[in-house]
Amino acid sequence: MSERIRIIKTLKNISKSAVALSGVLFLTSGCNNIAEVNQAESITRSVSNYADTGEALIYTDTPTQLSSQTYTYGSTSTSAFLSLVYSKNLEREFVTDNDLLETTCTFEQYISSSATSNETTSNKCFLVANSDTERDSAQSNSGSWKYDAGTDEFYQVNLYYHLNKILERYMDSLQFAHKTVHFSSTNPKLPPATKYNFLDTDSYWLLQDGSIDTLKAYANTDMESINAFFSPATNTLSFGVNEEKYPTFRMVQDPTVIYHEFGHTLVKVMMNQRNVSSSFLGTDIHPYQSDLGAAFYDEAGAINEGIADFFSYYMNGRTQVGDWAFNVILGGYRPLTEDDDFHSADVSSNEGEKLSYPQYVYYNPNFTTENEEDVHNSGQIITHYLVSLTETLKTSCTFSSTDSDTIHEEATNYVFLLLNETLAELGDLTAKGSDFFSELAGTYNSNHETIFFTNLNSDQSFLWSHYINPPNFRKFSRIFAKNIKHHISENLCSEFSVDNSEKLLDEYGLLLFKSYEDAGNGIDTLTNTILTFDSFDTSYPNEAFVFGGHILDPETSNNFVNEANRNNTTLVSKEYIEIDDEIPSILFDGQNEIASILANLTFEGQNVTTTAGIAGTEYNNNNIQIGPGEVVGLSINLFNNSNSAMGGVQLLANDWDHMRLKMDVDEVYDTDDTYVPRTTNKVGISAGTITGSLAQHEPCIFNNFPSASEGGVTDTTSTIDGNCSSTSKTNYQLDLATVISDTTYPKYELDAPQPICLVQYNDENETKWVSQDFFRRYELDLEDNDCLNNPTMSGNEFNPNECLIRFLPGASTAQYGRINSQSTWPDSIKEGTSNSVVYNSSSIVLMEVNKWIQPGTKFNCRFRVRHTNCSDCFNNSAGDEYGDYQYTGSLPFKVIDYQFTVLD
Repeated sequence: MSERIRIIKTLKNISKSAVALSGVLFLTSGCNNIAEVNQAESITRSVSNYADTGEALIYTDTPTQLSSQTYTYGSTSTSAFLSLVYSKNLEREFVTDNDLLETTCTFEQYISSSATSNETTSNKCFLVANSDTERDSAQSNSGSWKYDAGTDEFYQVNLYYHLNKILERYMDSLQFAHKTVHFSSTNPKLPPATKYNFLDTDSYWLLQDGSIDTLKAYANTDMESINAFFSPATNTLSFGVNEEKYPTFRMVQDPTVIYHEFGHTLVKVMMNQRNVSSSFLGTDIHPYQSDLGAAFYDEAGAINEGIADFFSYYMNGRTQVGDWAFNVILGGYRPLTEDDDFHSADVSSNEGEKLSYPQYVYYNPNFTTENEEDVHNSGQIITHYLVSLTETLKTSCTFSSTDSDTIHEEATNYVFLLLNETLAELGDLTAKGSDFFSELAGTYNSNHETIFFTNLNSDQSFLWSHYINPPNFRKFSRIFAKNIKHHISENLCSEFSVDNSEKLLDEYGLLLFKSYEDAGNGIDTLTNTILTFDSFDTSYPNEAFVFGGHILDPETSNNFVNEANRNNTTLVSKEYIEIDDEIPSILFDGQNEIASILANLTFEGQNVTTTAGIAGTEYNNNNIQIGPGEVVGLSINLFNNSNSAMGGVQLLANDWDHMRLKMDVDEVYDTDDTYVPRTTNKVGISAGTITGSLAQHEPCIFNNFPSASEGGVTDTTSTIDGNCSSTSKTNYQLDLATVISDTTYPKYELDAPQPICLVQYNDENETKWVSQDFFRRYELDLEDNDCLNNPTMSGNEFNPNECLIRFLPGASTAQYGRINSQSTWPDSIKEGTSNSVVYNSSSIVLMEVNKWIQPGTKFNCRFRVRHTNCSDCFNNSAGDEYGDYQYTGSLPFKVIDYQFTVLD
């Protein structure tokens, strides 16, 4: 559970005129609905002989499970129920021999198919303290951890017990997964995404500044609205309590919530195992870390929540999360299978009634008549699929024992392996994809530094993996299914065939891809060469990859989905996405609302700031118009003109390769045919073949706009960088500089992506759409320092083509959970609910408007749009996946033109 900012706009009688806004903070679970309870008496139980045992009386499960009684919401006081539970169900268990509630990191990995190597660090994996304000930890008393039930110390001990339990299970699963993919595979066709050597890199746990970081877990953090959450920024777990209002209820009383929140921790570890290294020289590392999900709604966050719920089932084998904590709060819980009685009547395990995508992205079993765009709701689809997969593996595969507990442990280990490999690939910011392609394999190829196989390249990988092509239900499902094919169906459990896998994915609407793309693709950024395994493996002996004694024989041909297995998964063309003619956009320009979003806005771990003195919320006037100097929230009102629902609609305001670059009127590029200089004045340059004075950008024609008479350009030669038919393969905006006659000039790459907004320019004879740089020079006569994101902020990365309109980093994409057929997103979210629509920060983009723009100036912004269940957004007509570099251009997207006029 987490806090989000939302803006409520009433759409009952919406028009282009101003409407009221209100900004509030809210909890996704509605945690403020907790009923008052009576003060509980301290529960005591005297047990002797605890000294020097490291043991304590604890509760091993939720109160409802321990008592075998269902707590009915509001029918019994929490205090009376807890008294009943703890008077009968406390168990004596070993906690720790330590004097404090902390544990060091211990990991054992295989270094060959049979030998293991062990590491125990002095660094602590986690520690438990009382709260984020009272960070003193409970201490043992003569080697005993026995505390009276209901005390703060009692809850600290119980939190430690359950955290340590899941930590040990995780380390065992990681050892199994590592051995399997690196040493025990009988069909080594897929390069492992996970690290080859966890011991030297310490990549098996959280790292901060090159050292293992300690997870801090707070058992009794005071919260106005009781909640529980993991903070990836600070690596902390917090479990809420409010003793004044709710004296006996605490989130930490429910181990399923503990396992869920720890699951978020494991997701962060698995997403970043390729990005971090504490001690091993020569490994690829990255200055940033990956997150699975933004602060607000997106499908990556939903996947994160779904995986976190799975880790509760992974630990206890039960198909309910929060059967105590959520029941006290909401009068319900989160079921993990369709057979659960808590589901609505429309959900069952029957064919066509599974919790499928995108039908159930808004589904909340606690409030079945409401539509709420929330990651916990959407994440249930992922959890139900993962649990169903595990249960299917239990009955399909051969395990080491017929004991049900052993079968559960081994089956969940299989699924853990799949998650570990999938998340490692999704989160890889080094862009290598596998240690087989890193500098570690340089013995066989010294050019690996310029070769990348995922997330474009190491310089652009954060942007790619979080905004341009982030994890969504399709991307996760495809990579996950690829790992099932290679690691399960072709290795661990041949009884679970690829057909079985595809049919199960389809039941959940997750057979969203057409090919597994095992051949892979990448870019050699030194030569701009597009690579495949076929072209890459010739650098290796016997056309096989060799690393650490393990030989990999890569898949050199693609593998396509059996279309006969796609029955419930509906794919819809991007061509059916349109902009609503009646209400093209919904605007937000209230000072408080925009300021609240800006206060929480980050990109690459840094706060995002507006251009001081040129644009800011101080210019906002809340008149629902776009005015000079304002920072405007913009929600493009998209219409689904198809007969099927679109899920995971993503609107991008990022820079992309939609302009042709020329040198003045001569169109002569610089001597290395890679870059052209951009001067900041009109002084001519004369050196070599360079004859022009100003690097100008002309808009390429998309959707027949702008026409040639309006300044649009086109070409048919895709092999020449800088042409409209060519797509940037690196996404680089500027190189550092070029030196001509001892003078340093910034340089554009020919195919450099450009800001999305053009501006209308009128001279005596014609009206044209031109770049912002052209307009600000020839119409406004603005210097660089009068531009948005000017050189005082951006240095050599200053881009004059965002001088007038700039979309802020971290707020340049918008997400919409589902748009129903023949409907807009606001109408889709309203169905079955009130006429109020919640615009989370995730559903708007933020735009800076330069204060020097004259009222009446007209702009055209070229947004790109796609959706998750898309038939032509991710692959070509043959079914082959688009390469990462192609997301720099228009091909995977529908281009949406949005025009507006800046008004006073």
